Amino acid sequence: MRYRNSFKGAAFVALMILTSGMGGLVCAAEYDSMASYEDLLRSQTVLIGSFENLLKNTTLNDSMSYQFLDSFDDLADRQQRGLYSFEDVVSFNWTDLDTQQRINLTRSYEDLIRREAIILESNEDLLKRSFCTLQDQDQKKELLDRFEARLKYEVILYEKFEDWLHFQQMIETDDEGAEYETWMEFLASFEDLIRRQANLLDSFEMLMKIRCDTTYLELTKEITGQEGNDVTYSFTVTAGTNDVQDITITDSILGDIGEIDYLPAGTSSTPYEIIQTLSCADCDNCTCRVCNFATACGEVVTPNGNFTVCVVSDQQCAVIEDGDIGLEDIYPGIEVPEEVVAEVTAEQSADPEVAAETAVQDSVSTASCPNCIKK
Repeated sequence: MRYRNSFKGAAFVALMILTSGMGGLVCAAEYDSMASYEDLLRSQTVLIGSFENLLKNTTLNDSMSYQFLDSFDDLADRQQRGLYSFEDVVSFNWTDLDTQQRINLTRSYEDLIRREAIILESNEDLLKRSFCTLQDQDQKKELLDRFEARLKYEVILYEKFEDWLHFQQMIETDDEGAEYETWMEFLASFEDLIRRQANLLDSFEMLMKIRCDTTYLELTKEITGQEGNDVTYSFTVTAGTNDVQDITITDSILGDIGEIDYLPAGTSSTPYEIIQTLSCADCDNCTCRVCNFATACGEVVTPNGNFTVCVVSDQQCAVIEDGDIGLEDIYPGIEVPEEVVAEVTAEQSADPEVAAETAVQDSVSTASCPNCIKK
């Protein structure tokens, strides 16, 4: 039996059970009902994304890592099954839909699959970050097996999307109209989804190659300085008992950091230093915590042949100020006096129209600072 913990939010679970419980539902349904079900799935995906952002920017200890990874995996699995149920309902009622309704639902299904792919990418990031904090080998194997199973299930969802496209090949016949442009969009989306799946398979391969010791390779990541929102990161790779070649360093937020052609055993690379300006993408006038980690993969050179290993750095977090409303303590949920909001609004723009629009948005008696997330 899969381990369940007390950290799953009741609201998440209730919504997941509602949608996943519709699996195998094949009954007549109105177009509006299908569109409403699609909207529920979209809202559910947004909630999972919010949970993922909170996890990503939270430091977890050994026991918490497994519990929350298990919870996130379960939520994402329920979302995946709900998406399959949506496809099931639409396919059963396909002949009762007109052309535009089919196009609308296909576009919605494509968007939901894309969001599901993003959730899988987030799951993979969380696994990488926490993999070496898991002391129980059975827990590591269980999480990897479940991630692999969901990758396989994702292929089934893509195949369903391909079926929908085959059902609609007639919409490309008008090469001058909007229908043809829609068909081109669907083809481009399908290609992008396949590419995302290929990237996820590469990431899964990396997870299987991660070494949690420093026998062959070690990656150190540090925050060496910060001025305002400009954060300086330093990355250093050290070879262990063997020479290592073709090393690539990647950061979860910053992307590609650098490549090292060859590193002799027992030596360290020259530190890579990168200054990055961070921001709270969805938050104004508050403080957020932005956390990221890095991975390095290299080919270990031995007399009997080479093999690839990957390592993960410690997570580094920076506190970022996003705006300044003149209060000493800024935190999610704080009540901001109306006069302070009005003062900041006036300072933000000398353009009367922009100031007026901002004032309307902030015209409530108190303003609250939402949870900050980095996207």
